[in-house]
Order: sequence, then C-alpha cells, then structure tokens
Amino acid sequence: MIKRYIGLAVLTLFLIGNCSAAYAAESVSNDAVVTAIQGTARVYTVGTAAGRALKKGDRIKKEQEIKVAEQSRIELRFPDGTVMRLSERSRVKMSELSFNKKTDDKNVKVDLSVGRLWANVRKLTTPKSSVEVKTSNAVAGVRGTIYRVNVEEDKSALVKVYDGAVYVANPPRDAAGKPAAEVSKPTEVPGPHEVPPPYHEVSMEEWTVIVQAMQQITISSQGVASKPEEFDAKSDADDWVKWNQERDKEISF
Repeated sequence: MIKRYIGLAVLTLFLIGNCSAAYAAESVSNDAVVTAIQGTARVYTVGTAAGRALKKGDRIKKEQEIKVAEQSRIELRFPDGTVMRLSERSRVKMSELSFNKKTDDKNVKVDLSVGRLWANVRKLTTPKSSVEVKTSNAVAGVRGTIYRVNVEEDKSALVKVYDGAVYVANPPRDAAGKPAAEVSKPTEVPGPHEVPPPYHEVSMEEWTVIVQAMQQITISSQGVASKPEEFDAKSDADDWVKWNQERDKEISF
C-alpha cells in the first residue's frame, strides 16, 4: 500500500545528508556553469530584454533566467557538484546561489516557470543548507537524490523521484491566496507521519508529502496534490529520461 505523509507547509525539495568532499578555501564561486548544451539557450539578466546565447563554459549568476529553445537541452553544474538539466521550452530563474567551503553551507533556489528539470543533487551536510526547486504551486526539496519536475503551461506540475526521497509541499500564501513573495527558510520539523486511509486530496493549507524512490506526485493548477503512486521505469524511459540517466553515469561526487 502506498503511504501518505504530511509534514511542512512548503512545496520544497530539501537535501540533508553527508558530503564527502573536503574544501580547500573558505568560499567558492556562487555561479552555476554550463557543462553541456544541445541546440540553443539564452540567459537574461534583470533589466535586459534581448539576453545572450549560452555556450559551454558560461557562468550563470543569481537572479539570471535561462530560456531553452525548441529541440534544445542544457546542463548546469553547481559548485558543490549538483547537476540540473533543462529540456526544450523550459524557463528557470536562479533565485539564490550561495556556497561556502569553510562552513559547507549552501543555498540553491531555482524557480521553474515551465518545462522539465532533472536534478541530481549532492547531499548536504549542515542544517542551514537547502536546495529547492520551486514552481508556482509547489516547492520540492531532497535529502540527496535524483528526481525531475515537469511544469505545464497551465502551471500544473509533476514530480518523479528516481532515487532517495523528496519533500513536496505547498508554498505559503498571502491573505488573497496568492503565493507569498518570499518563502521563509526551512526549519527542522518532526518526522513525517502516516495518514490513515481513506486517502484524499488535500487543500493548499494543509499538505506536505514525502515521495519515495520510483514514486510520483501530481499537483493541479490550483495547487491540489495527489497521493504518491508508483510508476513503471520501463514505460517512463523516454528520450529525455534516457539522456539524463546516461549523463548521470558520468557524475562522481
């Protein structure tokens, strides 16, 4: 039986675990680096309209937005080794990029407006660290895992977990029911608890779900989450998934 869990009130994927690398300096570059690109992608800085074409080796900074063209893909590598990839017609903004080799703290927040994002996240070592993928209706945070997030034009979303476990929760809302401008820093919460049957879809105000390996969850355009359910690896293995899995084989943490 699939278990349903409820905990926080934010749709965020948090990574908390152990990191094996030793740091040689107190701080590192906060930029993400383009490590692979197929086709065309452009980066936009606040206040500019045209943007510029990206190439391998280019750096992406905080507050910059990437737009991926038709029949195109791009791979980004963060200073800690975490990798994120974007499919064609995807848009993502780097809301927060900070890394510190002295403390091992890192804070990565990306806003996925539309499209598909694949993440292979390096485990975190400190309680102040977080890695978040945010959509208009959800935030996803992991413990060090492989997962993907799809966002459709109507703002509905799909989260699939391939390894590890992911917290998926609804973002805080203002008095009018709109997403709050800023999501507060995640805090440690008690362990998740099983919700007895019958399972039901839950409202924006109450849900947080843990999605385990080889499970998926959908979030409607209104922000209503389904219960986690298993998916079949064979039927899931389209060209996008296969490409990412092949690229992941080359990653060493």
